[in-house]
Parts: sequence; C-alpha cells; structure tokens
Amino acid sequence: MSTFKHVGFLCVAFGGALAAPHALAQVPDRVTCADFFLAIDNPATLPCRGNLAAIPFDLLAPGARSLGLGGAFAAVADDATAAEANPAGQTILTRPEVSVHVRHADYNVRFFDPNALDANLYNAVGPGPIGRYRDSNTKISFLSFVYPMERFVFSLYYQNSGQLQSRSNIVSFDPVFSDTYIASTSIDVEQEAFGISGAFRINNMFSIGASIKESRLNLFSRTSSSVFGFRDLDIEFPGAGPYQDEITLGSATFGDDHDLTWNAGLLINPNGTFSAGLVYKNGGTYKVTNRLSAFSVSNCANAECSFNLDGSVDRRQSISLPDVLSAGVAWRPSDTWLLALQVDQIDYGNLPDGTATGFLFGEFQGEVADVEKLGKEIVVHVGVEKTFLFDSPVLGLKLLSLRAGAFTDPDHDGYRALRTRDRHYTFGLGTVFGERMQIDLGTEWSDRVDAVVMSGVYHF
Repeated sequence: MSTFKHVGFLCVAFGGALAAPHALAQVPDRVTCADFFLAIDNPATLPCRGNLAAIPFDLLAPGARSLGLGGAFAAVADDATAAEANPAGQTILTRPEVSVHVRHADYNVRFFDPNALDANLYNAVGPGPIGRYRDSNTKISFLSFVYPMERFVFSLYYQNSGQLQSRSNIVSFDPVFSDTYIASTSIDVEQEAFGISGAFRINNMFSIGASIKESRLNLFSRTSSSVFGFRDLDIEFPGAGPYQDEITLGSATFGDDHDLTWNAGLLINPNGTFSAGLVYKNGGTYKVTNRLSAFSVSNCANAECSFNLDGSVDRRQSISLPDVLSAGVAWRPSDTWLLALQVDQIDYGNLPDGTATGFLFGEFQGEVADVEKLGKEIVVHVGVEKTFLFDSPVLGLKLLSLRAGAFTDPDHDGYRALRTRDRHYTFGLGTVFGERMQIDLGTEWSDRVDAVVMSGVYHF
C-alpha cells in the first residue's frame, strides 16, 4: 500500500478528529463529505447524508378511480378522494358515504450512491455507484367518511402515501491493495395523515374547498462508506494475526415528526359537460436528526498495532416535502365518455441536494459526482373513461367503467449520472352494485413503481 494512502488519509481523516478543539475552528468554511469529521460542527457539512430525493413519494390522489385515469383528477374529483385531489369536488357528492382504499406497491428504485466513488479511486472491481431499493408492501391508502348537506360537504379521512423499506450494499474489491470497499445504504420511510375537509358550492358553476391534515413523516435513512484491509496489517505486522482492520464514515438522518399541512381547491363546472379544477397542496416541513459518525478499528492479536476511534455528532435539521400546484380540465362529450387532462408543478427544491463526494476520500483524489440542483418540475397526466350501461343487470352489475391513463415522472434524483425520468401507465375499471355499493380497481406500472389500488364505497 502506498505511503500516501496509508499515512495521508489517517492524518487527514482522524488526526483532526482527535486534535484540540481549537483545531476545528481553523478548518475553512468550504468542506466536503470526505473531511466532515474534521469539521463536524460546521454547517457546510449539512449535505453529507443519503440521497433522499430518490425516495418515490406518492403525490397522486389516493383513489382507485383517480389512478385508472392516470391521476388526471383535479377537474373530475367526484368521489371521497377529492379531499386530496381537489376538495372543492366534494360538493358533487349528494349522499353520506364511507370508503376504503387498499394499495399494493412494488418498488424498484435506482439511486446514485456517492460513497461508491471511494472504490473508483483505486480502480476497485465492482458495480459502480448505482444502487437499487426494492420493496413490496400492502397498505390501507385511504379511509373516509363524507357527510353532504345542502350546499356544504364535510369529510374526515386518513391517508397513507406509501412506505419504502429497503437496504443496498455496493461492494468493490481493489486487487492492487487487497482492500474491500462497501457503500452501504438503508431506508425506512413512511408518510401518513389524518385530515378534515370541507367544500362549499357557491352557485351552480363554482365550488371551493380545503383540507387540513395532521401529517406525519417517519424517516430513517443511513449511508456509509467502509474500507476493510486499509492498513495492510498482515504486511506491516507479519505473523501477528488474526487482524481486525476497518474504517467507516457514515451519516444517518432519522426522525418521527408531525406538521399541520393543507390543500385548497377550486372547481368550475359551467354546464356539466366541461369542468376545470385548480389545487394547491402544501407538503409540510419535518424536524429530523442528522448523525455524522466515524468508526475506526485496528487490532493485531500478537502485536502493538491498535488504533481505535468511535464517535458521532447529532444535529437537528428540517426536511420539506414537495408542494404541488395542479390545474386540470375534463370534458364529457356524452354520458358515457370522460376525457381528462392535468398539469402539476411539483417543487422538489426544498429536498436536500445530492452529495458530491464519497465520505472516505472524495475530493482528496478529485472523484466528484456531478450534482444537479433540485427545483420545480412539470408532470402531465392524461386519462379517459368509457362507461357501458346495461339495460338489465349483468351478474348484478348496472354498469361497467373502463379507464386508462398515463403520466410523466421527471428526473429528480439530483445526479446527472443517473437518468430516472419515467413514464407511468395506468388502467382501471369500476362498477356499482344496487343503489349503495361502488367498487373500483386501478393499476399502475412503470420502471420505478408498480401498484394496484382497490376501493369500496358504501352510500347510505
């Protein structure tokens, strides 16, 4: 192993950590993740954390019918999920009802792990810095009770926007120095909310509505960079084994916090054939803890080669989830056809930017990722519905609605080396049984997420 690698890194990465407190004050304002432990209290190290922008937060309206229409629901909003899609649409409902929506999702999310760049510095053999999160789960995505009055509608609801729980290890081996590198990441995130919503029909053309939610974000995200065999103890202390030799720098972001979030909407329906909707949704801000940690161990069984360090520092910070502004139109050319279009502006700019360097070596060797600044993105939704009416019930069905749609998913992972732009396709169907029961099914498939939502609505 080269003298630079062996001595230089130890001096830089750990000498400052063990030095007197005044040494920290001498560290310049501009620091990278590679030397964060030298200046662990410096606010400039705040980006040293996982790639949170890659988390596939579900920003669609939660219902099966909405999913079948490709999420183009702001101008339709004619079921209980309007409390999220466009609360003004609840004025379309004329009878009290309860609804239950269940969502099954399969995740296959590609993300860029800058810690894997540490292995690239010494031409280690491995899969590179692209990792994957994989998970499958089934959740109750929406529960609601709606009570309409003459011109006012009131509702209570619960919403779960999804959960992702996964782990990824990118392992590389350096054949020159016989070092093993591991870039390890793990994620466990879930968002849910309890809300109250109301809508008021101003006249036959205009309705307004709003929802207030107690929203909860439960997040644990950890990323670390480790190297095993770094000090070449078997060479420097031959015959003194067995040996223990590991260096790990890591960052964890975790918290379980609540925020009061809201949305507000306007629905315009001049003649029953054409409608338009406008909605703004606030994503909320949540307090979490960022823990930066360093661990180093060097032990020989039969020689004096011990060097040990185990320390961490916690800092409080905030994470703001995206705000969404939606505008949509819907056209009903006949009683059995519905065409819908919606455009969303999603503000990813308040999520943490990507980390440019790996924790261990980073800019010391010039291995730097090209980070993209997160900002506002445009998402387009389109959907179509065709309803078949039966003169007499068929298997108890009075009608059958078929739906299809699509929507875009812009690249917002924060790294130029990873292109995650995606297109989602959807399909759905729905029917009613008698006068009281409505059943809907919606499906979604894409490179990142495949989902099925089933809902049941009971009208009193």
